[in-house]
Amino acid sequence: MSANLYNQSFAALSSEQRTLFTELLEYACQSLEPSVTKRKLADQRYKSVGTWLAESDDPMFEGVEIYPQGSQRIGTTTKPIFRDEFDLDFICYLPSAVGIHPDVCRKKVIDRLKENGNFKDLVCELNRGCRSDYADEFHLDITPGIPDQNHANEYGAISVPDKKLKEWKASNPKGYAQDFDNKAELEPVYIGISHAILSRVALEAKNIEELPKHTKLKGILKRGVQIMKRHRDLLFYDNAEYDGKAPISIIITTLAALAYEDIVNRQRFSNELEVLLTVVESMTKFIETKVVDGKIEMWVTNPRNVHENFAEKWNVDAKRVEAFHYWHRDFVEKLRELASVTSLPLIKEKLNTLIGERSSSKAIEKHYEVLNETRNSNQLFIKKTGAISTAVTATPVKANTFFGK
Repeated sequence: MSANLYNQSFAALSSEQRTLFTELLEYACQSLEPSVTKRKLADQRYKSVGTWLAESDDPMFEGVEIYPQGSQRIGTTTKPIFRDEFDLDFICYLPSAVGIHPDVCRKKVIDRLKENGNFKDLVCELNRGCRSDYADEFHLDITPGIPDQNHANEYGAISVPDKKLKEWKASNPKGYAQDFDNKAELEPVYIGISHAILSRVALEAKNIEELPKHTKLKGILKRGVQIMKRHRDLLFYDNAEYDGKAPISIIITTLAALAYEDIVNRQRFSNELEVLLTVVESMTKFIETKVVDGKIEMWVTNPRNVHENFAEKWNVDAKRVEAFHYWHRDFVEKLRELASVTSLPLIKEKLNTLIGERSSSKAIEKHYEVLNETRNSNQLFIKKTGAISTAVTATPVKANTFFGK
C-alpha cells in the first residue's frame, strides 16, 4: 500500500512537529469520549433494561441476554456534534424467539419496555428495534437478535429484525467486535531504534532521570476511526446535497480495520502518524464488487458474517456511494492542509475543520496543560553536550517553539 499522503505532506516535518500532531489528535479523541460517570450511568441503565426484560413471563424472553455492540463495544465512541447525548447500542439476544416473525419479536420488546413506568415515556420505535432516550445523557438503542438463521457458521452470528423488509437480517456484533479487537492489537513495526531502547540506555547513565513520556495514540486504529467519524459528522451536518447519505460508522470502521491489518503486516513505518495516514489513504481499496443474482454489487462485508453487506444501501442509492468518496477526499485534503501550518494558532484553525472547534480547543488546552505541568515540576536540564541531566549547572529546558511563537 502507498504512503503518499505521509511522504508528500508530513515526512519533511521535524520529529517534534510530527509528535505534536500525534499528541493533539490523541487529546482531541479523549475529548470525544463519554466521561467515566456517563459510562457508569450507561452501564446501570442497560443492566436495568436487561433485568426488566428477563423478568417477563413471556416465554420469548427466556434466556434473554443484553450486550453492547458497535462503537461502544470496540472503543470508538464519538460524541455527536452540537448535542450532549451519546449513542449507545445494545443487542437484546433472545434465544427462545426462533420461529417468531421479526415484527412480532420487535414489537414485544417495545411493549415490554413500555410496561415499566420508568421506561414508558422514553421508548420510541426504530427500524431494527427501539430507542430509550435519556435526555442530556445518551440514546440507548436496543436491537433484538435471535440465533443465526443464515447458517453463517461464525462465532457470535445472529439474525436481527428489519421492519422495512419484514424479515430477519444477518448480523454478528460479537464476532465483529472480536475481529476488530484482534486487528487493533496488531503492532506496527517501526524503522530504527525504538523509544523504549533509547529510554533504557539513557536510564543506565549517571545523573539521568527518565524523560516525560511522549503521549502516543491510544490505539492507532481506534483513534483513527474516531477522527474519521468526527470529520464525517462535521462534513455532513446540515448538508442539503447529501442529507441522510453520510457514510455509516460501520463502513468507515470496517474499511479502516482492513487497511490497518494489511499495512501492519506488510510495511515498516517511521512513526505512528505515518501508520494513521497510510490507513486513511488505503481504506478505499477494500471496497469489494461481487456478482449477486446476476447483478454487480458493491460490498463492505462483515468480516465475521459473509451474508451481511454493510454497504447494501449503496446498491440502491448511488448518492450514498458518491457521499462516501466525497467524505474520503475531503478528509485526505484536510489532513494535507494540517501538515502545511507552522504555528499552534494555525494548527487550531485547521483542526477546527477536521474535528470541530470544541475538540481542537480541548486538544490545544490539554497540550499546554501537559507542557506546563512538565515545566513546573521538571528538574531536567540540557547539558552542552545535548545529554539530559539533573545538575543545576546545566542549561534549563527551554519552551517548545518548534512551530514558531
